[in-house]
Amino acid sequence: MRKIILFLFLCLGIGVQKSLSQVRDTIVIHDTVYVEKPKKKPITVDSNNLIKMKAIGRYDRGILNYRFVPKGKWIGGLTFSYVNLDSDNSSMLYAILGDMDATFTMKSIHPFVGYALKDNVVVGAKFGYSHIVGDLGNIDLNLGDDLSFNIGNMHYTEDMYSFGVFNRSYVGLDENGIFGLFNETALTYKRGTSNFSDGEGDSMTHTETDVNEIHLGINPGVAVYITKNVCAEMSFGVAGFKYRWEKQRDESGEVGKRNSSGANFKINLFNINIGITFCM
Repeated sequence: MRKIILFLFLCLGIGVQKSLSQVRDTIVIHDTVYVEKPKKKPITVDSNNLIKMKAIGRYDRGILNYRFVPKGKWIGGLTFSYVNLDSDNSSMLYAILGDMDATFTMKSIHPFVGYALKDNVVVGAKFGYSHIVGDLGNIDLNLGDDLSFNIGNMHYTEDMYSFGVFNRSYVGLDENGIFGLFNETALTYKRGTSNFSDGEGDSMTHTETDVNEIHLGINPGVAVYITKNVCAEMSFGVAGFKYRWEKQRDESGEVGKRNSSGANFKINLFNINIGITFCM
């Protein structure tokens, strides 16, 4: 009887071990899943919209320039700028000076027309008008007992007309031709008059100035097509060179002349332009 019971236990143990082995084998088989590695689709670029860029020296930067303004297209539009500064909004400057009443306003508009000599390269002409008004009602400067004075009752106006030629180089950022960057180099001639008055009543003095100016400027910007043929843009001046000559006349008939020149390599906050361009 003991032998029979021992035999049964041995058979049961072998069966359990075999079952566990089968389960383990089953788990291994079913727990291991072989998934085929997906193949990456090669990135394709529409060569019809891609403009080849020459490498700089021996290095190829890998920059993709998509067609933004096709060759043979005419573009036209206008840009405008508006700047307004008021002493009421300049709390820090007001605290330093103690008492200040001054305003400054500058408005300008520049219509332009251009032609694409080749893809993303446009040359054209630009016209412009700008109007500047500055009023200084009062400034009290108090930096101590040895340095304090008061100035005021000053008024300045300037009206300038301009004509210039420009070259624009675009870089398309996407193959759909919606987003792009550009850099504009413009040579502009400006002519106009300015008037400056100081004081009030019988003590007021007045000076009138004829102004001529030649300006070479670099204006980068960004452009976005909002419809198929209408593009919104924004640009700002970062570098420029100007030569200016003036001829002044005061109320007594005296005449004076002044020539000046200068260059700047910084973002000009007074030369930020927003505009609309039509591509035909």
